[in-house]
Amino acid sequence: MAADMTPRCAALLKKLSEAEFFAHDLKLYLDTHPDDCEAIRIYREAVKQAKACRQAFEAECYPLRCESAGKDGDWDWLCGKWIK
Repeated sequence: MAADMTPRCAALLKKLSEAEFFAHDLKLYLDTHPDDCEAIRIYREAVKQAKACRQAFEAECYPLRCESAGKDGDWDWLCGKWIK
């Protein structure tokens, strides 16, 4: 059964969503402005930030991707919010 989302997990998930949205938005911009060196630099930092947010969420809450499940020897994929 799914654990209820704690306020901390909800805050981490919101931060992750914002970071991933920002990185994706920059990627779309770079599709039409591939020579913008400053945007490329910002994009690389945004990707690092999104990765850090994802790792923080998964470490404290539950795995979001199949590659993240089972790292501690337990099959924890079914611990997420989507399981009812």
